[in-house]
Amino acid sequence: MLAIQMNIFMVILLSSIAVHACFKLERKEQVNRLFLALIFLTILILILEILSVSLNSSTYIDYIILHKLVDTLGFTLAPLVSICAVLYVYRRTNKYKKINLNKFLLLSVPFVVNSIISLGSYKFNWIFGITNENIYTRGPLFFVSPMTSYFYYIINLLFLYNAREKLSREELLILSLLTVIPSVLSIFQLYYFVYLTIWNSVAIAVVINYVFIVHSQTAIDSLTGLGNRIAYDEYLAIISRKSNIVLAVVNIDLDDFKSINDVFGHHAGDNVLRVFARELEDVFGDKGVSIRLGGDEFIVLINENQKEILENYITTLKNRINTYNKSSNMPYRIKFSYGMAIFNNTYNSVQELIQYSDKLMYEEKKMRGRVTCFTQGELSQGSFFADPLHKSD
Repeated sequence: MLAIQMNIFMVILLSSIAVHACFKLERKEQVNRLFLALIFLTILILILEILSVSLNSSTYIDYIILHKLVDTLGFTLAPLVSICAVLYVYRRTNKYKKINLNKFLLLSVPFVVNSIISLGSYKFNWIFGITNENIYTRGPLFFVSPMTSYFYYIINLLFLYNAREKLSREELLILSLLTVIPSVLSIFQLYYFVYLTIWNSVAIAVVINYVFIVHSQTAIDSLTGLGNRIAYDEYLAIISRKSNIVLAVVNIDLDDFKSINDVFGHHAGDNVLRVFARELEDVFGDKGVSIRLGGDEFIVLINENQKEILENYITTLKNRINTYNKSSNMPYRIKFSYGMAIFNNTYNSVQELIQYSDKLMYEEKKMRGRVTCFTQGELSQGSFFADPLHKSD
């Protein structure tokens, strides 16, 4: 009875979180849709488990068919929760990589096998059986269902291991709970199946992850969607743990931004910030972390140390901004200055690298002076410049 009450409590809790998440999370983002799917699937499995345990009695002998249907559906859908967790972790740790369809189809093979055996269990009692007294029993192939879930648990851990250098320790721990808690407590339920620990543990892990997601949103700049100073500090902490640092820093400052605000209003200024942030994400999204430090100041931390590649990124950004300026028909033009530096053995720390990049940017702004960036009806070429990439150059 206590087990059922715990399941009911988790259903109510997850349902409340699901409602909150539907309003709180941006559902256009695939990672958020996957997390919502994880919540709803967990709720469904918890409800099926409540029904299964409730029907598991000779008192409800007239409901044997319903009992079989509930258990068949439960064993068939159970691995979907693990699959959803795998996809969520993958998307969370590989924000800009598309999910490879061939690999996904390969990963789905254990699920398909489990589904076939689960559906067949309704008639052949492979994974489970329901006696004439309406009592649940384990079948000879019962191990297929937990082994399928454990397969996806292992895949999840492999994804996390490969992404360990991109994640903060806190995020790595929180995401691992989606695997560690269910895998440990499922062993307990496998031996003592009267205790319902698996799906309650999944629910607990989902709740902890949602709390972390809500907390993580404090590290996002609300205007541009880029990371803010909190995200900046967290990323620097991740970099500091690395023994072999591969890093380039680009400090960026928008030119004449105050003039745009003063002449055309803050709405125009906000539009400039959003447009520039979007272009930064499109150029550097899968190569580094783009941060809005405040006002019109941005910084990009790139996992790259090849000068030619970095220059190509900057050229691409210039071209995209120029294209926008030519096509937008706005009475102002977006322009920016930047300083870029690559980490090498002449720097004592990453912070020194960032300070040097920032210094290069401001020195160049002083050298070339100011050029108005709003000329009605006339296309104005943004002022860009190249600067030393290495301190030793």
